[in-house]
Amino acid sequence: MKFVQHSVRLPLALDKALRHESQRLQVSPYALLQKCVQAGLSSLSGEQAGPQLTAEIAREIGTLAARLAHVERLTERTLFVACAAYTYARAAAGPSADQSTLTQAIQDAFTRQINLAGDS
Repeated sequence: MKFVQHSVRLPLALDKALRHESQRLQVSPYALLQKCVQAGLSSLSGEQAGPQLTAEIAREIGTLAARLAHVERLTERTLFVACAAYTYARAAAGPSADQSTLTQAIQDAFTRQINLAGDS
């Protein structure tokens, strides 16, 4: 097979990603760039993904599934802690506390936390 040389200019962010991924895969950035070009051309021409690419996608999906399970456990634990805090706070407020006042205080605290998280 005869090779042809091409000069490619990459944005800095893409270069950093290429170098990081090449270190992770323990290949040179040039070898990874060639692999990226081959994969890109294959996807543009409608060719099927090779078995190696399919295996890599399956591995990444497995990693995402494991992370999702971890996030679900953290979310359940957070809900449990929030319920416990509510129960203790409600017990500490005593029977004379007005439910609407407590509900408004809870909603205000929730809104503050959402704003601090940047999800408003």
